[in-house]
Amino acid sequence: MREIKTVTILGANGAMGSGSAGVIAAFGGAKVYMLARDVEKAKQGIEAAVASVKTDTIRARMIPGSYDADLEKAVAESDWVFELVAESYEVKEPINIRIAKARRPGTIVSTVSSGLSIGRLAKAYDEDGQKHYYGTHFFNPPYKMILCELVTHSGNDKKVTQALGEYLDKVLGRAVVYTNDTPAFAGNRIGFQLMNEVAHFAEKYADKGGIALLDEIMSGYTGRAMGPLATADFVGLDVHKAIVDNIYENTKDEAHETFKLPGYFQKLIDAGKLGMKSGGGLTKVVKHADGKREKFVYNIKTGEYDPYPKFDIPFIKEARQKIKESNYKAAMDVVKTASGFEADIARYFISRYISYSLSLVGEVVDTKENTDGAMGFGFNWVPASAFVDFLGGPKETIKLMEASKIPVPKLLKDAKEGKKFYELGEKLDARSLFKG
Repeated sequence: MREIKTVTILGANGAMGSGSAGVIAAFGGAKVYMLARDVEKAKQGIEAAVASVKTDTIRARMIPGSYDADLEKAVAESDWVFELVAESYEVKEPINIRIAKARRPGTIVSTVSSGLSIGRLAKAYDEDGQKHYYGTHFFNPPYKMILCELVTHSGNDKKVTQALGEYLDKVLGRAVVYTNDTPAFAGNRIGFQLMNEVAHFAEKYADKGGIALLDEIMSGYTGRAMGPLATADFVGLDVHKAIVDNIYENTKDEAHETFKLPGYFQKLIDAGKLGMKSGGGLTKVVKHADGKREKFVYNIKTGEYDPYPKFDIPFIKEARQKIKESNYKAAMDVVKTASGFEADIARYFISRYISYSLSLVGEVVDTKENTDGAMGFGFNWVPASAFVDFLGGPKETIKLMEASKIPVPKLLKDAKEGKKFYELGEKLDARSLFKG
């Protein structure tokens, strides 16, 4: 792989395009062509890139341009063409045809797609182009979220893959996770499985607290900074739908039915209530005349918004206290032994998360360290393998899964008792991801 001195960013005015450009210019020291639909949008992208990395020194290395006037010239000069245009084949494939005609042999081309087939997108290129075509799925915002899923397809060259992975890691400071070309790759496949099934449970328990209850049960003591449904609201219900629909249509694993979009999500999407970006979705915040803000939550049964409730669930309070004391195994012991339907739900989803993460080893990734990295660095969730250790090891985890009627993955059945299951400890301290 050539040294990367010049990079073209396509989609430079978007949040991901400008954020990625900032990282590449700041850490990679590259000259960056910032291309958008018009030069003014490209200039806006440069300003956003500078702001994202908080240094003005990169501005001199960033050149604005438009697709119509500058794409071929920029691509011909570049060592890496990073495409971040809209997430659809209809938009990406015509641009790939233009890139393919202009690129030099040996130039890396990649897409930031979060789930489209990399193999299909690579078909626009000749043999050399396919060898150098990848998915480079950065997470937003790139300066703060360091995960990059490096997605390979059958036409790639292993030496190029290794060299690109080393560049992303050592030069750009990415936590690189290697994934195969499968729907939604690793992070989104695991993360949106949990989020979507939690959404179904919110409907099942709509008369007991619904959305707010499920986010309380799956709150920080279960190893995440934000509840799963708050995360869906943050990402956008339309984006959530696109991801789970893609997985539902293109996979057939044991969790297949959990990827069906809940009806109330579709109802909210149809009404334009897409989440935080639209002013409300599963929740909304209202500012009153006195300046005070009040949070409301969507009532699945009535279709109205109710004041966001507070809950007093004893085992959750106890588990949170153990986490504040940095006693993570004791917190999981509380969860394992607690009574009540809320504790049953917590055990079910912890089991499901571990099971589904480990079940993707072989199909989506080659090692569990890749799924662990995807969830730890990309979602800020405690990785599945770390949960196994906090729960007391493989045997205790299997008992929890069997009690919740969750499939036990072969990787866990074959694991040796008494040995640490989580192996990313030097790179990612999983304890820091629990929230008391």
